[in-house]
Amino acid sequence: MKINHQKIFETPLFEIEVPEIDNRVMEKGIYELKEKNSGIIKSNFGGWHSEIQHKKISICFKPIIESMSDILPDLPFNPKISQVKSISLWANINKKHSYNTAHYHPGCDISGVYYVKVPKGDCGNINFNDPRPALNFGNGFIVERYTGGDSTPRYPVEGNMYLFPSSLSHDVSPNLTDEDRISVSFNLNLR
Repeated sequence: MKINHQKIFETPLFEIEVPEIDNRVMEKGIYELKEKNSGIIKSNFGGWHSEIQHKKISICFKPIIESMSDILPDLPFNPKISQVKSISLWANINKKHSYNTAHYHPGCDISGVYYVKVPKGDCGNINFNDPRPALNFGNGFIVERYTGGDSTPRYPVEGNMYLFPSSLSHDVSPNLTDEDRISVSFNLNLR
């Protein structure tokens, strides 16, 4: 008997350490952005979400954009990423009890989050939701053995970035610490 084990419908998630960014400088720039505008409401509950920046991008986001030239060509895609057609970025400040409801990012290829400030303690995980909803309605056998559940948490680490398909639903658990958790989220259209 020959068994050929094939995994299909896999979903990529990339965790990347980005050591060259000065997070204190970026943190200061994000707080300055917050002083200039009240932000917008998207998936955020209780936290601050900056306006989404497309063409005129704040200088505090420049280190993230610069890091993309090193990161994107090294991702294991075939063919390789050759061009960033567009990028949009925004900052998030999640104070105590703030969280983000489940959402995805339509109209782009890859989404990401970079952690600028991560307080000690339970400051809120990012949770990636299984993109196969039918699997979670009656196929516990496979869910148990392959996914471990309908949601997979990842823990914020200062200086780390996650990249994932923009269609992947995700949410952020409440920040239970007394300090702000600060992140920068972004969407990329690639070629």
